[in-house]
Amino acid sequence: LERSRLCVQGAFSKAKTGALERREEGRAEGGGYGQLSVDDMDNSSLEQYLILSKSAKGRAACALIQQAIANPSCFHFGELLDQPNISALDQAADTKPSVDLLRIFAYGTYSDYLQGQGVLPKLEEPQVTKLRMLTVVSLAAENRVIKYATLLKDLGLSDTRTLEDLIIEGVYVGLFSGKLDQKRQEFQVEDTAGRDCKPGQLAEMIATLQAWVGASEDISQQLTDKISFAEKSQERETSRMERFAAKVDDVRKSVQVHGGEMEAGAVPGHCDMSMDMDDVSRPKSRPKTKHPSASHASGRH
Repeated sequence: LERSRLCVQGAFSKAKTGALERREEGRAEGGGYGQLSVDDMDNSSLEQYLILSKSAKGRAACALIQQAIANPSCFHFGELLDQPNISALDQAADTKPSVDLLRIFAYGTYSDYLQGQGVLPKLEEPQVTKLRMLTVVSLAAENRVIKYATLLKDLGLSDTRTLEDLIIEGVYVGLFSGKLDQKRQEFQVEDTAGRDCKPGQLAEMIATLQAWVGASEDISQQLTDKISFAEKSQERETSRMERFAAKVDDVRKSVQVHGGEMEAGAVPGHCDMSMDMDDVSRPKSRPKTKHPSASHASGRH
């Protein structure tokens, strides 16, 4: 086993040196590479293990797994699990614990490791820290606020100082970001990296996405119907306003025509009507009557 581990270390060192040389060549050509993100480092490191896994078998493959989970720049292992030589480790009782450990680092948690600690390979302290940080990633993917009590329990820690140092280290390597609230004793998550999918989880994700697509199509159809209704309503309102404007124009023209005739004084019967109105409006004089005293006086004479 020790010989296999040394062979893997030597092969990995050569592969890593080649990768660094290619990066320097790219920089010299003017491409530049800048500061690598966590995904860039992860992909670069994993690529070397994928190459080595094509020739590593049995004990050498187990040693390769130990190298991968110990690498501080490698956090995704799904592609490595899919390699034939790695999945073949399930067939032997002495190598199966190694591939089970790799699965825990791919999508498991620190609690999963504690449950199988009796049969799984022993982890060194850097590997334990890495698995704890990956456990925080899983918790952060499901909760925007994580209480210290939950983190201490799931990570197997006993004091908040060690917990905060672990979270700060995870933020530094880019696994997650957020704010530590010491007063409320909680970690407020802002963003987090993803992890490899568990077996069967991909089908659940596809079903969820299909349901989302169906709901989106329903909403899109409802919006289309409302837009069509609004357009038809607008057309009806425009037509009504046009008819109303036409009637207003007709009335305006009619008023202008009658106004012109009245100004010209050419309205038939206008004078006779005026005279008749004068006759009706002028009061008629009543016949004069003699006062009774006057007629009596004339009789005496």
